[in-house]
Amino acid sequence: MKTLFFACFSILALFSCQEGAKKTPDTKAVTTDSSAIANEEAMAAFYHGALPCPDCDEILTMLTLNADEQRTFTLQEEFKGKESRTVESTGTWTVDGDVLTLNQKSGPSKYQITDDGVVSLNADGSKRDSESAKKYLLKRVLGE
Repeated sequence: MKTLFFACFSILALFSCQEGAKKTPDTKAVTTDSSAIANEEAMAAFYHGALPCPDCDEILTMLTLNADEQRTFTLQEEFKGKESRTVESTGTWTVDGDVLTLNQKSGPSKYQITDDGVVSLNADGSKRDSESAKKYLLKRVLGE
């Protein structure tokens, strides 16, 4: 399964580097701060990590934030353990301050932006303490 996970990662890396995937600011964004646009563009990258799981061994997670006009993402989660399975979600992403929001059919997921990557927020939307944050970190591995 790890081979499949990393093969998918390689394929995504290849397709994200296509000429047509240019970084362009969202024309719908209502902002005059060019640094805010630059920060959002800088977020487009691959992120990965092994997150804790209450009823499985771990969740191997790969998040791809695309630099397309719609700011789309793909989230792949491979649940390891007795009944291993892989779940893929897609949608759009936004940044507000230091919070990344993944908008998907099942509802939004929020992450705190850090120097190392992104950390999933608690279920109530609050930020994790520093020890817990280390366990829920998706490290940035490749940018555009």
